[in-house]
Amino acid sequence: MSKLATRRDATVSLAAYVHDNPHAFSRAQLIARWSRHQLDSSLRSGALVRLLPDVYAAATHASHPVVTGEAINLWAQRGLVTGALALHLCSADLPPPAIAHVVVPNGDRMNAPRWVKVHQTGPLQQSCAPRGVACTTPERALLDAWRYAAPRDRRNLLYEALWARVCSWRQVRREAARAPRVAGRRDLERVLGWFAVGATSPLEVRARHETFTDRRFHDFEWQVELRLGRRRATADMLHRRAMLVVEFDGDRYHSSPKDRSDDRNRDVDLAAAGYLTVRFGWDDIVRRPEWCRERVATIVEARLQPASRR
Repeated sequence: MSKLATRRDATVSLAAYVHDNPHAFSRAQLIARWSRHQLDSSLRSGALVRLLPDVYAAATHASHPVVTGEAINLWAQRGLVTGALALHLCSADLPPPAIAHVVVPNGDRMNAPRWVKVHQTGPLQQSCAPRGVACTTPERALLDAWRYAAPRDRRNLLYEALWARVCSWRQVRREAARAPRVAGRRDLERVLGWFAVGATSPLEVRARHETFTDRRFHDFEWQVELRLGRRRATADMLHRRAMLVVEFDGDRYHSSPKDRSDDRNRDVDLAAAGYLTVRFGWDDIVRRPEWCRERVATIVEARLQPASRR
């Protein structure tokens, strides 16, 4: 959290100061620098809002995730932000939640507003501070987010967080093994088991277990090593008879000039060996899986047709 005004800028009004500083402030901090009258005046004018008991921020910054996290830290001083808010603070690629979750030691009873859910737990021994907010470790935050999510949303939440690389599936598995109770544990262990058998990314797991699952794709092999002259390449998904290679990669991890050059060289080597390469990204698999299925099935059918029928 930013420091309060120094003597040199003490003449700055409270309303102007909090507007220029997107942080949360305690009542004691604000009164120490200004006065109760200025605090009350800023609240009446709407420039300042009360986020939690004795915790305030400028109205223009009240919904900012960092300000929200700081406010929780000031209010629940022995607690840690967890769940989806902690994940968003670790990676801005993940959406900020409408409900914030905080874990506190057993015995800490907090009267929370609707937008905060308090969970009593044992001693909080491990933490991190993404963007300056005291949070549980990323793997604990992800496990808690899984716990608190609706069952229909859990897998997507897990895939998105692993895709954003806030932590690894191995870290989540170790965290789950230490937890005495995990809602939906059986499904969580099933999904993590898919990673354990050799999947290289959340995108490949989604493709293999959610997209290309019907009988049209039973002849495909996964993570197959191919010899291409003097070099070798591993195909994410391979149809041997159709000589079709399907790759799953996203712009996030294949966007540098070197990555694009490596992909082009690999595709050329595959083409020289007779293979057609098709690539799908995250949005393809997540947002239009039926299109992906139909494209792959159509290509296989076309490549297996006798030359006389083409």
